[in-house]
Order: sequence, then structure tokens, then C-alpha cells
Amino acid sequence: MPKHANRAERGQTLPLIAVFMTVLLGMCALAVDVGGWTQDRQSLRAATDAAALAGASALPQGWAAAQTAAANEYAQNGKPGDSVTYALSTNLTSDDSVNVTATRVSSSYFARIFGNNSATLQATARATIESFTTVASHQDIMPWGVMKNSFVPGQPYSIYTDNSSSNNGALSLPYVNNASCPVPSGANPYRDEIDGALNSCPVSTGEMLDVKPGQNAGPTRQGIDARITTWETVSQVASIDGSGNATILDPTCKQLVLIPIVEDPNGGTNWLNGSGQVRVIGFAYFVITPAPGYTQNGKTVTGIFIKTDDTSEVGDTTGSYVPGADGDTVPVLTA
Repeated sequence: MPKHANRAERGQTLPLIAVFMTVLLGMCALAVDVGGWTQDRQSLRAATDAAALAGASALPQGWAAAQTAAANEYAQNGKPGDSVTYALSTNLTSDDSVNVTATRVSSSYFARIFGNNSATLQATARATIESFTTVASHQDIMPWGVMKNSFVPGQPYSIYTDNSSSNNGALSLPYVNNASCPVPSGANPYRDEIDGALNSCPVSTGEMLDVKPGQNAGPTRQGIDARITTWETVSQVASIDGSGNATILDPTCKQLVLIPIVEDPNGGTNWLNGSGQVRVIGFAYFVITPAPGYTQNGKTVTGIFIKTDDTSEVGDTTGSYVPGADGDTVPVLTA
């Protein structure tokens, strides 16, 4: 082959190599920048999720508190240049959800060669506050009923009184016995539910529970003395912030108990005088306080109301938020 033909072929190869290198550079640029945008988008979504959950958790205290909680949470996870909006919305019931939408401008690096200096990313999250409709006991549901009230976090309440007032008293709470849930008969099952030897069956809102009439001071004292051998202060069990939300410090503490919130059959707050039933409308956490809160004769048990974010466990179910019940709630991502 003539020498000038080889030179011509070499001359055609150089432009092809240049085009190939340009395409390869573009693909590398795209891969690097898309990876960065993907990471930024995931970070943005995580920040909106966390903010929405924080806001929904604070909804029982009002929209202002929810918006503040959401903004504070986003500030810890987002970036200073992000644009964020917060909105109140409805999911299962009126105004039960917080929507958080965030926009971020994510810079380009290699893609700038092709005139693409940045990408605008957006993420939206919605969290809904839900009330527990059924709770499963883990030796922590006590056989007492507390009449519905406007509970204030950190404040003491009588969570049990022995026939000495018309407020709160003992319940005949069905307990786990093989595959059945018999209603207790006598003092021993009541005592054993307090100390944890017996575990109560799941309790649901709307359920009617028998009250346990008569004098129950003796088994109450025996149950608590067996359950709590070392007393902790409330501040050792939980810390309560300025908004009333509690962070549980010692989840294994036996003083931390879950109490059914109840109402009388007419929807009122009068404890029955004698036998009868009360209706469960929610659940609330209390920390049993030592003497003088817990009197050694077992006639009175006092607890500090704890408002804390809960987590759904096996056997628990949640549903529409019930405002005013001050019950146990959980924020759930719903979009």
C-alpha cells in the first residue's frame, strides 16, 4: 500500500479519538455529578422526613409548637441555603399532619463544561400524628383506670385511690392465660398484674372494662413492693423539656407504667360506686413516685404524667388522632 494512504488513515483516526475522549469526559462528568445530586437528594429527603416527624409529634400542643419543632429539627439536618416550607394538612382526621417541602440547589462540577452549573432538587414529606387504638402489655399496663383529664406533663396525678375518692380506681383487667384472656377473680391476679407476674391482654380504645370494687389497698401495696425494689427519682427516669415532651432515660425502670384513660358509661368522669364498667378512650404513661406519692398502706398511688413519643410494637395498632384525650400517640410518615 502506498505510504500516503497510511498517513491518510492516521489523519482520520485522530478526530475519532478526540470525539471519543469528549464523550467519555462527558459521561464521567455526568456520573460524578449525578452521584453528588443523588446524595444531596437523599440528604434532603432525610431532613424533610425528620422535620415532618418532629412537627407531627408536637401537633397536640398546637400548630405553632408543631411548626417550631419541625423547623428546629430541619435546622439540625438540612443545609443553610435550603428553602423550606411547612404546612398543616389532613390525613386521617382534621389537621393531623405536617407537610415539609424543601428545595436545594446542588452544585455541578464536571458538568459545568457543558453549561450545566447546578441542579435544583426538591423533597416533600408528610407525617401524621396517630393515637394508639390497641396496646399490648409488656408487664407495664397497670390494672388501674385514670379518668379523662387535661394532663400536664411533669405534674403529679393520683393514678390509683382505694375507694377514697370518685376519681380513679382498680380495674379487673383481663390477663394472658395460655390462649385466653380471663377476667380476674379475687385479689391475687390484680396483685400479680401490678408486680408483673401476670401480663395483661391487649387493651383497646372503646373497650369496656370491669371496675374492681372493694378494698384493694393490701394487694396494691404487695404488688408495688414486689415490682419496685429500688426507687428512682423522676429525673432519673425521664427528662422533660420546656414544651412538655419527655425523653425516656431509663426505659427499663419499673416505675414507668402505662395506664388506661377511661370515662364512665355516660361519657363523664365519675368513678363507679360499686360494680360496673368504664370505657377506655386512650392510654398515658406515668412514672410512679415514691412516698409520700406512694403511701405504704397502698391506699394511694401517685404518678407524674409523661408525654413521650412512643413506638408501635407487636400487638399495637394505631388510628386517627383523638384530640383532648391526652393519650399515647405516635408520629408516622404517611407520604
